[in-house]
Amino acid sequence: MVATLRRTSVLIKVGVVALLSLVLIGVAPQAHADDLNKKKHDTQTQIDSNNAQTSKDQAALTKAAAALQTAQQDLVDAQANLVAKQQATADAQAEDAKLKAAAAVAQQKLDARQTELDAAQQAVTDGEANIETERNTIGAVVQSAAQQNTTLVSWAIALSDMNTSQLNDHIQWATQAFDASQDAMNQLLAAQAALQQAQDKAQAAEQKASKAQTAAKKASQAASSHLAATQSAEATAKQAQQNVSAKVAANQKAQAAADAILKADKSKSTQLQKQLAQIEQQIKEAAAAVKHVTQPPVAPSGLNTSPSAAQSIARNLMPNYGFGSSQYGCLLNLWNYESGWRMNARNPSSGAYGIPQALPPTKMASAGADWRTNATTQIKWGLSYIKSRYGTPCGAWAHERAHSWY
Repeated sequence: MVATLRRTSVLIKVGVVALLSLVLIGVAPQAHADDLNKKKHDTQTQIDSNNAQTSKDQAALTKAAAALQTAQQDLVDAQANLVAKQQATADAQAEDAKLKAAAAVAQQKLDARQTELDAAQQAVTDGEANIETERNTIGAVVQSAAQQNTTLVSWAIALSDMNTSQLNDHIQWATQAFDASQDAMNQLLAAQAALQQAQDKAQAAEQKASKAQTAAKKASQAASSHLAATQSAEATAKQAQQNVSAKVAANQKAQAAADAILKADKSKSTQLQKQLAQIEQQIKEAAAAVKHVTQPPVAPSGLNTSPSAAQSIARNLMPNYGFGSSQYGCLLNLWNYESGWRMNARNPSSGAYGIPQALPPTKMASAGADWRTNATTQIKWGLSYIKSRYGTPCGAWAHERAHSWY
């Protein structure tokens, strides 16, 4: 009897230890799986956020590249414009040299005309002096004749009283006087004609000098104006080229910054993808460990809750969790995708079980001990999980569509 009791005590102890081991083993993988699922969810959220940021940064890089291309084309145009303006300046300088040469020739002509004018004015002065001289000569002859009383009448009376010798002397003197007067008159007339000619030449020379001076001044002004205009245009073009060069440099810097940001985004995305792959591998390993410790039970053959009946149960339970009728369609799609609303559905790779595909299946024990065989218990646990993790069935369904798990 004592031996029997002792044997029974040992068996009870062994059973308790085994039971505790199974409970601890079940709790540990469950907690580990929850942690891994949360990490997977958080990592996927980071990936989604990073992908969205990468799209924005890619758009920014594209915009920066377009701006740089436009600025570079503007620079090409500005450089071409500067070359054209520099050529125009060179042409203007050549034209300026021609105009200055023309101005120099005009100045030479002006100097020559001035010399001619000076000579003509000197001829006028000389002519006026000659006329004055001839006038003085004639005046002297007339004065002498008056002093000698040499009028024609006086001469006739005088001649009748003179002997032959005296008469010859007076005639000779009178003839000389008239000849001298006639020569003086002729010289006077010639001097007057020379004076008129000199005055005409002086006037013509003055007109030519005025024209030459006007031409020289006009040529000089045209040269200065043309050269100043082209030099101003060249300076404007040079400033425009410098401005565009600065714009190109700024756009190159902006593109480099955008490219660096995009590279950082891609690097981060690669790291997150690696991290996600590691977490998924850990989830698989955890699921394999759970499967190894305790296989999800095969539902008893007597289960008879059909998918349509399960859907009816879910519809009736949704208000208890704050879900309106508008959420039913999302829940229907979610569990159609996961389990087809079959309470004994089992994922052969992960070990997920039941209508909500709990992983590990023992999670559903929090809703009832009959989670293996009761569709209502499974649905209660599933609705509670959806509310705590995603808020609504539509939130869970959106995540399912994006990541193929919830």
